[in-house]
Amino acid sequence: MIDVSHITKTFGSSRILDDVSLHIYRNETVSIIGYAGSGKSTLLNCMAGLTSIDSGSVTVNSTRKGTYNGMGMVFQEHNLFSHLTVLQNMTVAPVNVLGISKEEAEKQAMELLDTVGLWEKSSEYPDHLSLGQRQRVAIARSLMMNPDVLLLDEPTSSLDPVSSSEVMDVIRELKKKKMTIVMVTHRLDLAAEVSDRIAFMYNGQIYETGTADQIIYRPQNRVTRNYIDHCLNLVYEIHSSKYDYPELNARIENFCNRYKLGPQSVHSVQLVVEEFLNLVPLDEGVRLLVSKSVDNLHLNVDAWLPDSNRIYIDKSSLDEDLSYAILVGMCELIEESVDDSEGKHVHLQLKENVF
Repeated sequence: MIDVSHITKTFGSSRILDDVSLHIYRNETVSIIGYAGSGKSTLLNCMAGLTSIDSGSVTVNSTRKGTYNGMGMVFQEHNLFSHLTVLQNMTVAPVNVLGISKEEAEKQAMELLDTVGLWEKSSEYPDHLSLGQRQRVAIARSLMMNPDVLLLDEPTSSLDPVSSSEVMDVIRELKKKKMTIVMVTHRLDLAAEVSDRIAFMYNGQIYETGTADQIIYRPQNRVTRNYIDHCLNLVYEIHSSKYDYPELNARIENFCNRYKLGPQSVHSVQLVVEEFLNLVPLDEGVRLLVSKSVDNLHLNVDAWLPDSNRIYIDKSSLDEDLSYAILVGMCELIEESVDDSEGKHVHLQLKENVF
């Protein structure tokens, strides 16, 4: 349905898109993921015809982009007109661009607002809506143009969990209705749930494409694996005994919230990390990795320390060291090994009943 063929785009001396090709099939949902600055939003804008391309082509239904208007674009900033009501925001383009009568446009707008759960907000102004409600209006407004393809640029960016869930519900419904969707997102959980395929971008190129299972859980490219680890796990480096303890605890809480783990999990991980750090020399450097197993059965805390010869978790100290005793009580597995490239590796696996 959509063919992006060998497109390049430069801004000044920077090549933002470098020979990018991607095919989107009808009724398919494709998510584009990658680090900030990798070219994701630029690719979406080129697909929408909002940004010109230097070379290559974008075709929709075999029609070269530029003469075809079958794309609906939803921006992360919403871009609603603040001086217009929700209903007026919905109808201004269909009336003035498509030539639809005001009455017909308003009828269609009310139906779409009902679909996204905002029928009662038709006379409100955008400033009176929550961020999630504004984004739902933006999606409904885009659908007013009857697009063949819906392009979503970070639809849940900067939204609180409740607002994000509201928008996700709308995207799920659009997918059920077989809408063709291309979405740029940093939310791997959202991408995994709704995507038929995921494309990973890095440095202006598409490095890897595949199903959610292939890209998120079995990526083949090393750069892809590094990005997935960065998104799914909590990585934290400590270089001093005066490390930022509140920040680490806050990041642990955010990690647990990402997986919808409750307060008990937050407390358990924080406690295990704290007691482990009581046992190791922080000034020599510690790299922490907090992760959740794909099978959803285990929470893990891994640490890499520079001295590969030293024993950090000494079972003989059980009766003398409270920190070690706490770790034994909370972890079903405690093991040390030597990593040739990174020194000593300590692995802690939390017991299921503590999280």
